[in-house]
Amino acid sequence: MKIKPFLILFLILILGCWFSGCATFGPPPKSPLQRTAQGTVVYDEEFEFALLPPGWKLIQVESGGEFGFGFLKVDPGAFPSQSMFVYDEEPFGCTTKFEDREKEFFKRFLWNSVMNFQVLERKKFQLQNGEGLAVTVEGKDPVRKEKAKAEVIFGKRGERVVAWYITQWRHIDGTYDPSAFTVFEKFAASFKYLKKSFYETL
Repeated sequence: MKIKPFLILFLILILGCWFSGCATFGPPPKSPLQRTAQGTVVYDEEFEFALLPPGWKLIQVESGGEFGFGFLKVDPGAFPSQSMFVYDEEPFGCTTKFEDREKEFFKRFLWNSVMNFQVLERKKFQLQNGEGLAVTVEGKDPVRKEKAKAEVIFGKRGERVVAWYITQWRHIDGTYDPSAFTVFEKFAASFKYLKKSFYETL
């Protein structure tokens, strides 16, 4: 009996997925995002924030990654048109003063790019648990013909500095989408902690 080619391909894919660990049995894993009756979203039973508009996809990073979690949206236009914002429990640096942390942070921010970021705006930002510092920067890479605009908001969780930041990438002739920054700022301004952090319990 001959085995049809598509059946062989199917078996190869299943076996490959099995040995690589992506094949699982049982119900799909529970989403860490849960909507509330108040129209907000809770992430991993620890963080609550405003509901995001359609188009933003959750990004999760395993323990030890560069940030906690965030959201990505692929934008129309030439490569590399996309927007991504994240919440970071341990932003680059170690000082607890926002102005000093800003300097430390931008020494390593997008370190693998060749962009030299220039500050466009620096302002105070109101968060749920106090005042923060928002810094908007832009960088350009004329060789790759890319540019990026970013906003970083520094805040406090207990005594520790945390950060929310968005990066929007565009072709060097592309136009930025300000609505993504509005979504991001609403996300950061609405952010609530539902439990104490590990460091606050020490």
